[in-house]
Amino acid sequence: MHRHPAKSGPHPDKWGASPPIINDIKEFIARAGEPGCLRLAWISGPAGAGKTCIQRSVAEECLAGTILGGSFFFGRDSGRDIADGLIATLAHQFCSAVPGFREAVLRKIALDISIFSKSLLVQLQRLIFDPLEDIGEPHEWIQPKVVIVDGLDECRDTAQRKQAIHLLHALTQHSTFPFCVIVSSRPELDILTTFAEEPVQPDMRRFLLYRYDSDEDILFYLVEEFLRIRKTHPAGHTLPATWPTREVLEMLVKMASGQFIFISTIVNYVGNGNRHPGTLLTNVLSAISTPKRPVAALPSPFADLDALYTQILSVSSIDRLLLRLVLHAIPEIWRIVETNSLLTESGGPELGPSPLMLDTFFGLLPGTTNIILSQLSALIHVPNQHQTETHGPAYIRFYHKSMEDYLKAPERSGDLFQSEGDTVAQFTIAAIQNLQRWSHTLGSPSGDCGAAFGALYLCLRFTWAHIPTQYDLTISELEAATDAKLENILRFDFTILLGWILLYGRRLWSQPNDMLNHLKPQNTSLKGLRNRWLRPISKGVKILHTCDPIALPAPEDKVSTVM
Repeated sequence: MHRHPAKSGPHPDKWGASPPIINDIKEFIARAGEPGCLRLAWISGPAGAGKTCIQRSVAEECLAGTILGGSFFFGRDSGRDIADGLIATLAHQFCSAVPGFREAVLRKIALDISIFSKSLLVQLQRLIFDPLEDIGEPHEWIQPKVVIVDGLDECRDTAQRKQAIHLLHALTQHSTFPFCVIVSSRPELDILTTFAEEPVQPDMRRFLLYRYDSDEDILFYLVEEFLRIRKTHPAGHTLPATWPTREVLEMLVKMASGQFIFISTIVNYVGNGNRHPGTLLTNVLSAISTPKRPVAALPSPFADLDALYTQILSVSSIDRLLLRLVLHAIPEIWRIVETNSLLTESGGPELGPSPLMLDTFFGLLPGTTNIILSQLSALIHVPNQHQTETHGPAYIRFYHKSMEDYLKAPERSGDLFQSEGDTVAQFTIAAIQNLQRWSHTLGSPSGDCGAAFGALYLCLRFTWAHIPTQYDLTISELEAATDAKLENILRFDFTILLGWILLYGRRLWSQPNDMLNHLKPQNTSLKGLRNRWLRPISKGVKILHTCDPIALPAPEDKVSTVM
């Protein structure tokens, strides 16, 4: 069992000081204990609308009022993008929130220690409903208690998202469960459909963020966060109590146009402990007042956000070519490892975009990626050395998808723009170089993540057709590559990749020979690529199909997977 706690966020001193939506949620919680009232709520709104900020505020207020039963915050990082631990986490938190629950649930676990490997539905019955029934009448603790589940859309498996909604609905309908449940997510089609269907829809209240005055919420958030910076920043004592002025706050609210992502990026940037917050706020105000457009164009709805991104990314001490390489590499690596997670559940080498992974794959000096990203913490999560040493590999992520959208548009990102074709060619050449180097050593994937990712990349990008993924992994972009890049690619001996699959395919796929059934070269107008690269693989596949998978070398060690 493990916790998914709410991170720090805006924390009003009392309910009455909160924005309107939190006041409405407060009223919903207060009435949830009354007979016949709804006990399931869904907060829905687009990306960047402030859903997580709202949930964190509610969680902190409920915790202060001793009515928080439990919370589960989904996230994009590995381990928080699945629902496997949802019920166990809530049961663990109920041990502190519900008198007598700890003893009751421990008795259930003692009867079946394999319970955590059972289905979520079985866990719901045995870890929550059965212990609550054993406790009997709740008596004094039957006050409105709250369970918060945030970021359901971050759960990557749509089937798990649907199951989670039905489980949470079942919780609120059970006679022994004295809690209300508040879920937040983007209105993804599968989530929207599940909430709109029987039996969930009649028992659920929906909070639509667009119906609220987001300007008031954003102003409230800014006041709280700038107060926190004045109190906690090393230079905070030098800031006057009137910093920032009311005029500055109102200008920021106007510039945000309802986008919490714009405001949270500013707060992250200004709160950077390495520089004076007053100077950083001045930089922000200058950037959004006189934005430098990379390309002359009509006014863009993202102009202010783009100006902020451009300001933060304009670090003179960083090599722009290396910065562009790393920025475009991050989402490309995630596309590959997340696609592979659809194909296998086996453990494998750690291939997510860690600083070590990027340095190794692109042949950079150790520490280069950390240096490049060291001043971009307002936009990008970069694991520090302590996290890596104590918790194993951690991965680089953009805080918001708008960053990737910015990089994909030349009129927005200027010299940091890179076409998808250039990215694919860059990765393909790096994959080839890593596999060619590997062919001289035949090293294990656990000691050569560059070759392991190179093999995975070439398989997914070039030889697996019709993969059920949200990403477009076709190779049509290579048709615009330069002759020199294509020649480097066409010279590669594809049998090296087949050799890697033969030796270590089990490290990427639980049934490597079964996976080879999907190895079907993609269509391409590049005759050289078809004749010299893709067609020969069909012969190699036939040979590999004759191999007994039991005879393949087993992994030397069990390595956790990013997938």
